[in-house]
Amino acid sequence: MRYDKEMILKNISFIIKKGTKVAIAGRTGVGKTTITNVLMKLYDIEKGKILIDNCDISKISTKCLRENISYISQNPYIFVDTVRNNITLGNKNITDDQINELIYEMGVESLFNKLENGLDTEIKLSKLSYGELQIIAFIRAILHKANFYIFDEPTSNIDLQTEKMIQNIIDKISENSTVIIVAHRKSTIENSDKIIYLKDGQIDMIVNKEKV
Repeated sequence: MRYDKEMILKNISFIIKKGTKVAIAGRTGVGKTTITNVLMKLYDIEKGKILIDNCDISKISTKCLRENISYISQNPYIFVDTVRNNITLGNKNITDDQINELIYEMGVESLFNKLENGLDTEIKLSKLSYGELQIIAFIRAILHKANFYIFDEPTSNIDLQTEKMIQNIIDKISENSTVIIVAHRKSTIENSDKIIYLKDGQIDMIVNKEKV
């Protein structure tokens, strides 16, 4: 895959088993986020294939593909709206009880307890830290259940205590879904079933920790 004339990914080949947690690691600019972008068909690949259950994603509609993927980017998408609407995105099947249960499970009650009107609080981006906005985006991604979860630097702006709680949630998600994590922090990737290290747009090393 290339941007203009610059080759970004080359000779990339790996397998992610269903229901596993895989980390993609490496320095900034080696192609980690680009891999997730081509998986979601944000960019076209020049050569090769991406297969899901042996089906080429070029044959899968973009709408169908993205409906099966829950994604958190390095920069969380937060709207000037209520906390509830930012989490549910209008999905009436997601209840307040489900939201509150996940908040408790993640151990981030302190963030939501300080909100003046609880889930009805209108989000003013300047009033919340980057890490707090990331937590809201994370809760949204989990509650919109998906077959694939892609987390791009999900804990880069979160303290270590909250990161540990989030890691526990990710572990639970990976019991029934396939999880791909793009990360720099060793603590974020060390519990993955497989770690794919990139260097200069190619695979440098794969550490396979999957249970046989």
